[in-house]
This record gives sequence, structure tokens and C-alpha cells, in this order.
Amino acid sequence: MEVLHFTGFIKGVTYKTCLAEKLKEIDLESFDVNKANSYGIIKSPITEIAYSQWVSPKRTRSYPFARIYNTYNSSKVITIIPVIKDEGKDGDRDKIQYSTISWMNLLNIYIVLAYYKSAEKSSKNGQSHKHKLTNQKFDNELVKSQINEILSYHQSALHWNKKIFEDRFVEILGKAIDSYDDISQKTGVIIHARTGMDKYLQKITEEFDEFKNISLKGSLSASKREALTSHKLEYLVDGLKATFSIENYLGGIYHLTPDEILFDQGMYVIQESKNTSTESLPKIPDIQDGLFKLILFSNLDSLILNDQPVSFMTKLKLTGKNIVGSIVFPDASIEDLEYFLKANNAFLNKKQKLIIQNLALEAEENHNLKLKIEIASNSLI
Repeated sequence: MEVLHFTGFIKGVTYKTCLAEKLKEIDLESFDVNKANSYGIIKSPITEIAYSQWVSPKRTRSYPFARIYNTYNSSKVITIIPVIKDEGKDGDRDKIQYSTISWMNLLNIYIVLAYYKSAEKSSKNGQSHKHKLTNQKFDNELVKSQINEILSYHQSALHWNKKIFEDRFVEILGKAIDSYDDISQKTGVIIHARTGMDKYLQKITEEFDEFKNISLKGSLSASKREALTSHKLEYLVDGLKATFSIENYLGGIYHLTPDEILFDQGMYVIQESKNTSTESLPKIPDIQDGLFKLILFSNLDSLILNDQPVSFMTKLKLTGKNIVGSIVFPDASIEDLEYFLKANNAFLNKKQKLIIQNLALEAEENHNLKLKIEIASNSLI
């Protein structure tokens, strides 16, 4: 399969979400990251901040982008990310990638670095004999101390993220590695060999730029691997796979991979595809994940392929079973929307109809961007 390699430039990011859920508020004093919702609003006596948390530093696990999407309209946004997560010898071990920091820098999201302080041996069905950890809990004091700092921090997320990674990342990663040794001893669960993480930590300690290089190389190769992988339920038609290297004024390079690229009437369409084979519409976190990924692509000022500028747009394509016809926002009129909802009345419940109406609104609110949202039946493909 052919893989296209694009380069792009982005000046700034503007976007308004309309599918975000209502955020639950909690006072800073009583905030405990291990007990709180996975996203919400933290209120202090003088200000407030929207937060989300990641279960793992790996972006493909448990919809962290959907959680951030729910906070994105707030004036100040933080996201809490574990530096590493070890699920035990028979599970995965993931570590934070510099490309994740790049995403957050570009979107002006403040990163709170966290590590897991405690965990239990998994006793789930079929796992009691395996070396797997569950119920992992963050060091709440470390998380709260960073939130306190960010609440009174008056520079951009880029400055904060740069500072915390250069000043404290090595220390927090070291604590995380030690903590897993302690967890292993207490639970009897064998974890992944420490030697690899110690070498990784040593490299970072000696030269912080090495962390960027290791992670960005990993990110680029991961994006290339992802570009070569066809997913069973993506229903690719004439789609091409592609990788993107995006730059901005700050000099950062961001390696991104959309689901597919279509070429239609002289235009490259950067597409995120979400499908369900059991429902008429994908679940909200799936939709939010797709929209969040397209925020960056839809804000691109220019796109280059083979040293030539190319025309492009972005599209979120949602496919499900039983859908009658198709509709594209913001092209569709109010009458088109009413007709579409009426034609699919038997297959859409009240919540799904509201989602579609909000998607129409989101496309309209961001009409100045290169974004379209299509809803269609997977049987049309």
C-alpha cells in the first residue's frame, strides 16, 4: 500500500466543541485524582481550571483525547498523564512520548506529570495466576502540588510543559520506577525488567534532548507503522495511508497519522473514520476522539506533498448500520437535517438525534476551518 508523506505548517489553533459533556465541579481542597471523575472542573477560591486524566501514557488506550475534548472549551486546561504504566510482566508497559507533549503544547494544554504509587494484584477471572496489576493509584500529593502551581502560573502551556519536563521529569520518572519496585515487592507481581527503564532514565539524565530524539523517532516510526496497518472496521474504500510532519512558529515538529487520505477532485481529504457494526451511530467517546484529532489538521495553514502545496480539507466520517442516506455538515441546510432525522426516525434514539444536531452545530461553529462531518450507513460502502 502506498504511503504519502506530507509536511504542513500551523500558525495557531482555534476550535469550538459542541459535543462536550457537562463538567462536574470539585473544590481544589477536596480534589483526589484517584476518586474524582476522569474529567471535570477544579475550583479554587480565586479561579477554576478544567482537567482530564489519562489511565496510561499511551494515546490509544481508554480515549484520553475524548476526555480532553470535553474540557477544550475552558479558558485553562490541564491533563494528568502518568510518566509510565507497568501492568505487570504479563501485561503492557507504556511510557510517555515526546510527541504527546508536542500535541499538548500545540493545543495550549498544561501537562501534570504523575506516577502510580500503589496497585493490587489482579484477581479477575483467568488472571489470578498471571503477573498483572490492577487498581493502580496516583500519588495524589504530587498531582495536587502541580495543579496549585498551574493555577497561579501566568505563562503559556508551552512554557509550563517545557519547564516541568526539563526540571522535574527525570526526578518523577525515577520515583515511578522505584514505586513499581515497591509495588512488585508488596503484591508479589513480577513487573517488566528494570534494566531497560534505568538505561532510558540514564540517557534522559545525561541529555534531555535524547528524550526528544528517542520519543520522536519512536513516534515517527509508530506513525509509519500505523499508516501501513488497515483496521478491519475502518471500511476504507479508495483511501491512501499517510504520515504528517507538522511544524509551527515555535519550531516544534509533530508526527501525526490520520485514518486515511482520500483524493477527490483535486483535493486531499484528511479523514478520521469511526464505524459501528451494531448501532446506528458510534459511541460519543469514539466521535469525540475523532473530532479532537481533526482539530490540528483542520487548523493547518498549508500542506506540502513532494515539495508542492496541495489543496486539502478534513473530514470526520461516521458510519453505522441501518442509516438511510447520508448527510454532510456544514453543507447541509436545516431542512436537509430535518429530512435526514425523519428518514432515520426508526433507527435513531433521542440521544443519537441530539448528537447529530450537535455535530451539525459544531461544523457550523467551525465553518471557517477546513472541517466536514459526514454521517452514512456502513452498507453504502
